[in-house]
Amino acid sequence: MQNYRTIATSGSFEKDIKKSRFIAHLAQTNSEDEAKTFIQKIRDQESSATHNCTAFVVLENVQIERMSDDGEPSGTAGSPILNVLQQNDLQNVTAVVTRYFGGIKLGAGGLIRAYSSTTADAIKEIGLVENRIQQGYLLSIPYNLYDKFENYAKNEKITLEDKNFSTDVKCNVFLDLTEQDNLIQDIKDQFQNQITFEKTDTEFKQVPIKD
Repeated sequence: MQNYRTIATSGSFEKDIKKSRFIAHLAQTNSEDEAKTFIQKIRDQESSATHNCTAFVVLENVQIERMSDDGEPSGTAGSPILNVLQQNDLQNVTAVVTRYFGGIKLGAGGLIRAYSSTTADAIKEIGLVENRIQQGYLLSIPYNLYDKFENYAKNEKITLEDKNFSTDVKCNVFLDLTEQDNLIQDIKDQFQNQITFEKTDTEFKQVPIKD
């Protein structure tokens, strides 16, 4: 397992270019089968479109990249879409850019710019996250320290999950593998060893990226 960048959620973006309507559909896909299923879904949904051009990057045992011009001149659609995914260093994402022809030919350069820009605009609109491998911990926090710890967690961008207020405050946190030891030691120092940690599961957690 490794950290990777992907889109924040599935979504779409639409714009008109010289009377042609372009719609970029993006989805998180964790396997080649999921990518193919999403592509077929959009092709069925946009069955009256002139073209449904595609590209995907998924990380299974190896990185898999595929693209299709779907009838557009070779190299003018699938490759530009894939290039945008690669330039953003994205994994586990599939893009289908639908075109409804508006009567004006764009030429090879125009098509490349149209498919590239529509994909790039969709990514910008949807936003990016980094899927990070994080170690989970169940924390037990004395009531008299909870407000202080909540402020500490906010400053350190630690999310407190599943809070339970009983004899003390229990909550789950997830810490980056590369930062967990330093953070735990810092918490112990700042809170005089009064907060206890119980290791739980390792999970992929999505962290927003602000480019």
